[in-house]
Amino acid sequence: MALTDVNRLRDLLGEPIPEDGTQADTLFTDERLKDFLDLAGGDVERAAFEGWRAKAAQLANLVDVADGNASRKMSDLLDNAEKMVRYYQRSSAGPTEGRTRIGRIVRS
Repeated sequence: MALTDVNRLRDLLGEPIPEDGTQADTLFTDERLKDFLDLAGGDVERAAFEGWRAKAAQLANLVDVADGNASRKMSDLLDNAEKMVRYYQRSSAGPTEGRTRIGRIVRS
């Protein structure tokens, strides 16, 4: 699998390596991304589905924080990750996923 597939997957997961940073500065290592690609048979969008599922699982451990006048709704991160899981679940399942396919039966 090409390194460009790993970089494309990083983009789809919102996990690019920061400028002057390393893969350790992101949620997933290149090896983990290659595992997602292997699991998906090399299909980058199916790998993105697996990656967002893993990302949602990690974000599920975060809680909302309120400290004085400041607050952070960390649960919003999980909600957004779950939306991305649903998006890639639909887009990676095939051309008819989520749509009705109509055909015509013709008798001879």
